[in-house]
Amino acid sequence: MASVVQSSVEPTRALVGGNRLKFIVAGGVIALAVAYLVTMGLQGTTVYFLTVSELQARGTAAQNQIFRVSGNLVPGSLAHDASGLGIHFSIADASSDAASPLTVVYRGGQVPDIIGDNIEIVAEGKLDATGTFTASNVLAKCPSRLADAQPTERDYQASD
Repeated sequence: MASVVQSSVEPTRALVGGNRLKFIVAGGVIALAVAYLVTMGLQGTTVYFLTVSELQARGTAAQNQIFRVSGNLVPGSLAHDASGLGIHFSIADASSDAASPLTVVYRGGQVPDIIGDNIEIVAEGKLDATGTFTASNVLAKCPSRLADAQPTERDYQASD
């Protein structure tokens, strides 16, 4: 009688162990699928931030890839298209004269009000085969009026 009871318990243990293994494998597959989806999602939204000279140093390898490029607006290079829907301008590195200016074309979007000579510009877009950067988004860094202000010293004393 004891052997009959023991034999009926053995298949139950084997079944439980098999289910446990199935759950571990299924959990591993789900974890790998989630990791893959997160990686692919981040690759699509990751954009490299470069200076003009760094972008130009990449050469033809940088063509048709999305980048954010930072540089100062070259004085006198800002021009509006005849249609009035776009602008084109040149940006260059602020600290280095080694890089030639990068021509940027931007159409159909909101142009920052602060855009002007020697203002730092961040353009997001793609470099084409002719070396022109076609921007899908243009940001202008607002110069701080407090950047050159001298700090005011104050003597704060505890009040009674």
